[in-house]
Amino acid sequence: MTFLARWQQLLGIRPEEGRSVGLFFLHNFLLGIGTILVYVAANVILLENHPETSLPLAYGASALAMLGAGQVYAHYEHHLGLQRVAVRVLLAVIVLMAVLGVLVAFGESVAAAVAIMAGYRVIYLLTNLEFWGVSAVVFDVRQGRRLFSVISSGDMPAKALGAVLAILVHHHAELLWLLLLAFFAYVGALLVVRATGRSHLVEVRSTARAVRSEVVAAPLRRWLGSSRLVGTMCLSMLLLAAVTTGIEYAFFINVKERFHDQALVMRYVGTVLALTYLVAMLLKLGVTGRALDWLGPRRVLLALPLVLLAGFALFGLSGKLGSSGLLLYLCGLFLVQEVLRRAFFDPVFLVLFQPLPAAERLQAHTLAKGVYEPLGLGLGALLLLGLPTALGWQIGWMLVLTVGAGLLLYRTYGHYLAELHHAVGRRFSAAPDASAPTTAGSNAAEATTDETRIPLGVRPAAVATEAEVAALVAALADKKTRAAATRQLLALGSTALPTLCRTLQADSAEEAVVRRAAYLCGQLPTPESRRALVQLAQQPALTRREAALRALRYHAPHPADAPVFRELLEQDLQLARELLHSQARLAAGPLHLALDYELKRVEQRLFGLLQQLYPPQSIRDAQRHVAHAARERQANALEILDNLIDRPTYQGLQTLLEVGSPAAKAARFDRLLPTAPASALLSENMVERGESIFTDWTVSLALRQLPPARTRFALLRPHLASASPLVLESALAALIIWAKNRPAAYHAALTENPALADLLMNHAATAAHVSAADRVAVLQRTALFAATPANVLSAIVPIMQEVSLAAGQQIFAQGDLGTSLFIVHEGEVGIFTGDRQLAAFGPGDFFGELALLDAEPRSAAARALAPTLAFRLDQEDFYDVMEERPEVLRNILRVLCQRLRRQNEA
Repeated sequence: MTFLARWQQLLGIRPEEGRSVGLFFLHNFLLGIGTILVYVAANVILLENHPETSLPLAYGASALAMLGAGQVYAHYEHHLGLQRVAVRVLLAVIVLMAVLGVLVAFGESVAAAVAIMAGYRVIYLLTNLEFWGVSAVVFDVRQGRRLFSVISSGDMPAKALGAVLAILVHHHAELLWLLLLAFFAYVGALLVVRATGRSHLVEVRSTARAVRSEVVAAPLRRWLGSSRLVGTMCLSMLLLAAVTTGIEYAFFINVKERFHDQALVMRYVGTVLALTYLVAMLLKLGVTGRALDWLGPRRVLLALPLVLLAGFALFGLSGKLGSSGLLLYLCGLFLVQEVLRRAFFDPVFLVLFQPLPAAERLQAHTLAKGVYEPLGLGLGALLLLGLPTALGWQIGWMLVLTVGAGLLLYRTYGHYLAELHHAVGRRFSAAPDASAPTTAGSNAAEATTDETRIPLGVRPAAVATEAEVAALVAALADKKTRAAATRQLLALGSTALPTLCRTLQADSAEEAVVRRAAYLCGQLPTPESRRALVQLAQQPALTRREAALRALRYHAPHPADAPVFRELLEQDLQLARELLHSQARLAAGPLHLALDYELKRVEQRLFGLLQQLYPPQSIRDAQRHVAHAARERQANALEILDNLIDRPTYQGLQTLLEVGSPAAKAARFDRLLPTAPASALLSENMVERGESIFTDWTVSLALRQLPPARTRFALLRPHLASASPLVLESALAALIIWAKNRPAAYHAALTENPALADLLMNHAATAAHVSAADRVAVLQRTALFAATPANVLSAIVPIMQEVSLAAGQQIFAQGDLGTSLFIVHEGEVGIFTGDRQLAAFGPGDFFGELALLDAEPRSAAARALAPTLAFRLDQEDFYDVMEERPEVLRNILRVLCQRLRRQNEA
């Protein structure tokens, strides 16, 4: 690993983000040089001209100038677009620098000093709005948490350099050299902005969202934004800006009183500023991101007001130390306030705006920095001019304002969470009902009639004997009687529950029946049905756990069951760890890909378990948007989870969701689960656990990779009775290899199990046909299923019927009722209307796909053009597969939509 890669890893910068972070860091560095040099020049002149009165006047004039500049910026940002505004802001700053140079060269009055300070504040405001406006639309909320502290640290070394230069200033004329350097720094920043615009899409893009449940009154939206989050953040900014102004004033005045010589004043102030910016830079780079992870946004936000309150409480102690002690106290208060504000408060403050729609986000930045911060500066100036100048009075009003800011910030976090939920909530939806969520991927048998949505308490009662209920439950296994049996069982309500609950606990029950019985228990939400589903979730077979979690979405979470789901959560996290260790040891290949799917199953189960431990609607919204194509929605979903669930679980889930190598993910799980032994699942372990843990495709691959030295008949025996043709085929292949390598052991097993000979004979007889594994390969080569994991395609193998066709043989005629899809394996098939050939399909092609979803008359005839081997998938069989694996249906719909779009374009 290179030094740069290690440095990026240390700072939390991903490889693809390196160039972006570099550009923004350089941009902020150049802005920082220009801003601090103007700040130094302004303070040198102000401290020479009666600072007791000139500083408050400068603060007031700066507030008015910033308010005007903020309004101008907001106007042009709205009308010109962010990219053009960013360039024009820097051009305006360069012009303003020339004006300040003239004032420094020829103006030595208090008025000139106040004008220079106002010019500095305007430059600071415009550059701040420009930098964070561009950052806000380039980075999402998750990137903001990781990177805002890094990119915003760019101005810290620049400002430290400016503070050092302030120490070296001994004459008024030398300030012109500082301003000239600042001028060139802003020119460099302009060039960096242009480079950023060429490599990033800097524009405001907002997707439509639902109407907020809590909105700001229409007359106040111009000044408080559309979200309550903006209002509370802006008001807290106002109060903190006033407090910051008071602390800065007290520090400068006491330095001036302690050191009358101007050179000593600038040396002391410059040293404190340099130390402040260096400490802030180190904290930003090394601590801010980790503090956000450890403490969360609310605690980090509250750190500034809480520390300030503690500092104000120490004021009484500082008075006993004399003038030197007082100066030391004010120096420490100024340093701590600046470090906390720049290293923690400002980055987190800006991160909290990221869930807002892009246009509102920029408006919020402009309101906070262009309206409320100047108002806070003006409020501080008025208090300094209007109240007694004694330090005790200043500490008093600053303490009161800090308490108000802390209360506002405490409320801000709740508004932030509400904004996150609003960002990922459904645009058009009724009020969420935790006990009756929608079920993505429900099958046709489940979606029977509207009465499936009727709560048990209002469903008409029906009467049936226990034997009749048992017969209805048994009918769930037959596709012809399943829908009617489902309706009757729902109508029976509580009468059917005892039999359904016993079915869930029966080890001998078919998996399809257990899955449908679990669905019915979900639709009959009673304490009895919930207990049965919770018990089902604790069974070792993960397919049963998944069925239970799907059904439990119809039940409200119960706190008494939390320990059970916590334990299941730990089990799934441990399984994810083992799967990642296994992937890290495997080379790229089918088994590596199969474990990808197993990890996806773990991820889905984790979301299901979290719905039983936390507000289910919030978890469902987050789960839906985690898989969304839009980066911003993914980031908002992850941010919800980060602020909602416990840290270890979130970190494990985030590790599964993020892109990275299995080895790196496994190492992170080792840190999260230190008490559990690290291990990798070898093929022998996968075979031993079998289909109760893994899909049949994963088990079949593990059987084929089973080393002969580790093969035992006891290991193969359960799989020789598997209902999956894939597993059975692989188990027989492994048995043959084992028999060749261990003939004595094989003959002993044959003596105890005479049926083995018949199994091997049948396997040899069917070897001429297309094997189950080859059928999966056929499906993978078909465009309709190419994007579907092999673990899912394995469910289609049992319903693939081989069809051998002679040249010229008709497959179906025009007008026949279409109920089947055909996949060509060998040969060629033509599609005809009358004698006119419309298309020809070869190996890997498919036709008749619409018949899988809708039985309609065929629009054309199909005929073999050469000897052909094809596979037929019938609609009724395919419905069963879609019930078990909804991913199949989603993939088919996606491919059909793509075809429809292409036809529309044509």
